[in-house]
Amino acid sequence: MAHKIRDALKVNGRGDRFIDAFLEAYLTPAFGARSKSEIDLLVFTALIHADAVDPDAPIYDIARSFNLTTTRARTLVLNWQLRSTQLTENLNEKLVKALQKTRFSKDGSLLTFGVESPLLREEIEARLKRNGIFADASFQRDIVRMPVEAFVEFLDELLPAAVKEEVRARLVKDKQLPDKSFKALAKGVLGKLGEKVMGEIGKELAGDLVKGAGEVAGPAAERVSEFISGLLQGKAKQAVDFVQPGEFIA
Repeated sequence: MAHKIRDALKVNGRGDRFIDAFLEAYLTPAFGARSKSEIDLLVFTALIHADAVDPDAPIYDIARSFNLTTTRARTLVLNWQLRSTQLTENLNEKLVKALQKTRFSKDGSLLTFGVESPLLREEIEARLKRNGIFADASFQRDIVRMPVEAFVEFLDELLPAAVKEEVRARLVKDKQLPDKSFKALAKGVLGKLGEKVMGEIGKELAGDLVKGAGEVAGPAAERVSEFISGLLQGKAKQAVDFVQPGEFIA
């Protein structure tokens, strides 16, 4: 797969841009002053500068391009991200955009979703740890698994106060839910939808699931994702529309 990088450097002056970026950094502060790991990172950075490598590509594709394991490729991307001022600014906005694109599911008592960006994955874990919460990372590095309560705490920190208040007001008024805080309502709604997801899985395993039966807005798993997506986009009405009246665990 390394030939793809060589081919990319032959197009539109990318080779010259790579050489310029590499030499400028390599000769600073002096020739030979960098360690091997720093040189590896420098080559990767220069390839990105030359548009020969896409740092937002799937980790597996980057690993294949450099003949690396996915673990080493993930570390390489993370080190580049941490040194990129542009990437480390406005992480709230980047987290919201990443979560808008992912799908959410319920795995037992845990809410599960994917975040492939190593930087955003580390940011999520760091925010949770600051609140004394440790996400389950035992399954796969780009999969985040955490209790519903922990995810709601994360959302509460991420969302603007105006969005949370509008969602709370709409759930109380339109869905006749108890007049409680945003966090209490979000936990109750996601908890109930999670129960329905597990119920659907049980029926499917038993061969008794009728697609769409009793679900006006679609299967519960889909509504979990749509509810969260609406919250992240700041679209309170869209989020609340995917909640059925009384769909709440007190």
